[in-house]
Amino acid sequence: MVAGNLSRVLGLPADAELVRVATREAFALYGRYWYETFALRTMPWNEVDRRFRVTGVENIDRGLAAGRGVIVALPHMGNWDAAGHWLAGRGYPIVAVAEELHPASVYELFYRHRRALGMRIVPLQQGVGERLARLLTENHVVALLSDRNIGGRGVSVDFFGEPASLPAGPAPLARTTGAALLPCVVYTDEDGWRCRVGEAMDVPSGDRGRDAVAATTGQLAGWFERFISAAPSDWHMFQAVWEADLAKHGREPGDGARRAAA
Repeated sequence: MVAGNLSRVLGLPADAELVRVATREAFALYGRYWYETFALRTMPWNEVDRRFRVTGVENIDRGLAAGRGVIVALPHMGNWDAAGHWLAGRGYPIVAVAEELHPASVYELFYRHRRALGMRIVPLQQGVGERLARLLTENHVVALLSDRNIGGRGVSVDFFGEPASLPAGPAPLARTTGAALLPCVVYTDEDGWRCRVGEAMDVPSGDRGRDAVAATTGQLAGWFERFISAAPSDWHMFQAVWEADLAKHGREPGDGARRAAA
């Protein structure tokens, strides 16, 4: 699966040597992600602050100054837990959405862990959109991992030249609340992490139509293409993203734009 994903990014067959090397590196970086995610709990704050380097945080400040909250949309790259921990340590009201894992004890482990890192956690379940909308009206920063479609609620977009299914959530949430939608990425560096927060996307408020949701999601996919192309092995994607792979594994891509519009 990883080789198939990286072959699209690199534009090479899945059995090409470069793809094989990138795939091995992807597993090594994913192992590092897990180690450092849990090590953050005992890492002194001054070390976290030193190792986490960020550009564009003023875009978050500008969005919060407008008073309608901020949505930070990012791919599964680098270490997003380090980003959340750093933002919380700097006093930002950060909210993350957590997929409900099974068994429940595993979900509780991650819930307690990320709460200890300073993040407010909202479970991915019925009514999550309304809860996030309410938190945005209270001027929170909502972080959404937005490169993997969970549960069939996806929007079909062109992604590295092939139809892929990305989550429908960020676009309608930004459109209905007026919150700033910022593309964001975290990269793994030799001695820490490097984060880039992009400028607010042009998202007209109030429009939840299917075409509008698809257009915004397509723009976000373009940002993710650039982020991932800069460090393909740092993309922690171990599941199907492209519609051809979803069909191969017996999953329907779904139509999140239609559902969001409804």
